[in-house]
Amino acid sequence: MRQVAVASIAALAVLAGCSDSMSGPPRPEAPAVRPDPALGQIAFEQSCSPCHASRDGFDLAMFGFTDTTIIRRAVKHVDTATARSIVAYIRTVQAPGEPEKLRLFQAGGAPLSGDLEFAQALFGRDAWPTDLTTAGLLAIDPRTVRIAAKLPIWSDEATNLDWMPDDPLPPAILDFNGGLAAGAIAGYRAVPTRDNLLRAVNALRAADRSTANAGAPCLLEDSTRVDYGRCFQVRRWTSTLVALHILRNGGDEGLGGEVHDVWWDVGNAARRSRADPTVPVANPVDNWVAWMFLGWSFDPSQHASVYTGGGFRQLGLVRHATFIALRSQVARPRNSVSPYDDLVNAVRFG
Repeated sequence: MRQVAVASIAALAVLAGCSDSMSGPPRPEAPAVRPDPALGQIAFEQSCSPCHASRDGFDLAMFGFTDTTIIRRAVKHVDTATARSIVAYIRTVQAPGEPEKLRLFQAGGAPLSGDLEFAQALFGRDAWPTDLTTAGLLAIDPRTVRIAAKLPIWSDEATNLDWMPDDPLPPAILDFNGGLAAGAIAGYRAVPTRDNLLRAVNALRAADRSTANAGAPCLLEDSTRVDYGRCFQVRRWTSTLVALHILRNGGDEGLGGEVHDVWWDVGNAARRSRADPTVPVANPVDNWVAWMFLGWSFDPSQHASVYTGGGFRQLGLVRHATFIALRSQVARPRNSVSPYDDLVNAVRFG
């Protein structure tokens, strides 16, 4: 028995030597892996750029997303060490600094409180100026007009009232027509000129609505094929591509209505989605108003005012709706019949 006791004591001594006892010199910790910006760039391009149209993380740098936010979102796709390298890379990207919650293209930086404040801010009183001429109305730049609707912030995980799509572009969009959209996007990213942007936008718009594309989600007139939710996501992706071009270049560069129309298209997808109770787009009226106004404000001559103005009317913002109808009227090209429709809409909205 004494031999057994001695053996037991010896075994306990060995176990004590393998424990986390504080006695003895501490073991050196494994050296931390230093974040590598070069690896972070590769990881971002491979794992993050399918949703981020910037491809280089320009938007994350511009809107000052915190390290913790970037890591939290990145670890859905990569490991923690790689996520830290992505942060290190983003910190090397040169971009002008803007607040994370900036509402892009929102005149005044924040929405007004309501319809009455809109009229007072625009005209100085709650009445249409009797001395406002056609030239005077035409001189009002809608992009500088403060409104009571909230325009989207860049990214908001809690809602869909933001620019960033929830999903990357699907293969049905990228691969359609021999991969025309994928090639045009790659061409624009390699040489980000206005013409290459137009090619990419036109290819994306064709792919999302062509009847020849079996996977086109935006066949809004075909109830058997339309997919409002996916259409909304695809069009938001295209919209971010255009917005990033403007932000990088510090201005509109006269891109033209066909480019800004992609924003109006997002609003139209939200508007039309109200007819589909099975796959609804969340916040349909708010998205309808915000996105249509964005597109309209850059080119008021486009589209029937009943659509953009009608969204504001849905929100009870009838003064906004009337202004949109009458501002559209004076922007119409000669020989257009739309001014008559705009006048009817102005009366109806009021």
